[in-house]
Amino acid sequence: MYKFKSFDSAVCGDSMSALEAIVNTWMDEEHPRIRHFAQSVRGEHILLSFVYEDIHELEQRVATHTQHGIPVQRIFDDDSFEERPTNPRIPATPPPMH
Repeated sequence: MYKFKSFDSAVCGDSMSALEAIVNTWMDEEHPRIRHFAQSVRGEHILLSFVYEDIHELEQRVATHTQHGIPVQRIFDDDSFEERPTNPRIPATPPPMH
């Protein structure tokens, strides 16, 4: 399941080094699998937003499935490759948009 986490520079007096330390501590403790990141401005402050998967939760689900002999199906594989079209009339890359 995806989760959302945000960090506001206002919390650390707009110190970028303090904000970096807060984000790094979160990453070191939680080991999130980050799926999306955004940086935006909120007034005079910077807001960092993360959409992530909780690795501990993911590992627990896999372990539970493995213990019960339930195969874990991967729909989207991180190591997937882009398949080339099998029909020679379909171009591998779309034509440029004008």
